[in-house]
Amino acid sequence: MKEIRIAIIGTGMISHRHMTIWSKIPGTKIVAACDIDEKKLKLWGEMYGFDEKDLYIDFREMLKRDDIDAIDVCVHNNLHTPVSVAVMRAGFHCYCEKPMAASYIDSKILYDAQKKYGVKLAVQISSIFNLQTRYAKKLVDEGKLGKLYHARSVGHRREGRPGLDMPDFSRDFISKEVGGHGPLTDLGIYHIAQMLYIMGMPELETIYGMSSADYFIDSRLLKDGMEYGVEDLSVGLAKLKNGVSLDIYEDWAMHIDDVGPSFIAGSHGGIKLIDVDTWGGELSLQEDGTVVGADSAPTPTLEFFGYEDGVMISKVIDCGVNGAKESLMNPAIFPFNDNQAHWTAYLRGDLTDETRIDTPFIALETALLSDGIFLSQKLNRSVTRDEICSMSESMAIRSQKTPWGVIDYDF
Repeated sequence: MKEIRIAIIGTGMISHRHMTIWSKIPGTKIVAACDIDEKKLKLWGEMYGFDEKDLYIDFREMLKRDDIDAIDVCVHNNLHTPVSVAVMRAGFHCYCEKPMAASYIDSKILYDAQKKYGVKLAVQISSIFNLQTRYAKKLVDEGKLGKLYHARSVGHRREGRPGLDMPDFSRDFISKEVGGHGPLTDLGIYHIAQMLYIMGMPELETIYGMSSADYFIDSRLLKDGMEYGVEDLSVGLAKLKNGVSLDIYEDWAMHIDDVGPSFIAGSHGGIKLIDVDTWGGELSLQEDGTVVGADSAPTPTLEFFGYEDGVMISKVIDCGVNGAKESLMNPAIFPFNDNQAHWTAYLRGDLTDETRIDTPFIALETALLSDGIFLSQKLNRSVTRDEICSMSESMAIRSQKTPWGVIDYDF
């Protein structure tokens, strides 16, 4: 088995989750890392036993190496496009943390770069790589739901604004300049992408939406001149070209205990998706069963509602238990249970463009819906697919100040 040598850009919290997963994928080796914060980088290097020569504060210097196969980009939203494009321009395959970008146009630039520079690209969308999504898609593909007509994409936290209520997370999450947007891009990609993928990637026709940041902020949480620059709630109603209506709800904080799960409804049946994977799947679990940056890892569950012999029935599928059994019976399913394992199989050639799950395309279509909600609010009306494509505005960072200088990006 050919060893895949990987370098990481960004040594924040998500990089530790990625490292947990890399340690469980045979034939992969992390050989270098980069972060503009030298102190944080050195602590990261000590934690994982890296030599100082393999730690960089300027990723451009790291890209001069000829012993690296691919780069894992773990920076924040508005740096995804500039950094990932630079990586691909340098000839490296690229694995980019979600979301693809905070705007559609930036996502499209990133998407087009893979073909332009002749390299392979993947985007982290953990909600797709598990039995819950796989079996839900099977039910839809086999016609068990009949004609689809409505779906709902849901994400909710009682109070969980990263960088504010969740102090272990970077403040960049709530920065308009760096994070770009709130829960719709941070967590919405998991839920919207899952809905689109299960339904066969139906194209958007029109969408109407609104966003707000009206949840109470205790001023004592805003320290050192910090500002809360993003939304805490986004909602939308989309009309898809297959005739399905899709309503979207995503919040970081809401004075309500439960807003219900995501679901898909058809003429002959419906499915409810409970505890969607937004943390990274089974491989992200540490030895104590926890996940870096999360209190726990819920078990994805799928419920089916329909008819059998004229009688209304409901079935519950514990996707954790059944997924573990599936893996024992069919070890070949391994790369379809994890983003990073899937990407590694794609790099090796075990998966082709025809057999892999095309996460860049799924992420791009998800960005289209998200950006449509923000454009709709700006114009105070529904917007079409073509309008979003032509009116989307770049939010990507073009000049980044660092503790040691300025990085200018060209993309």
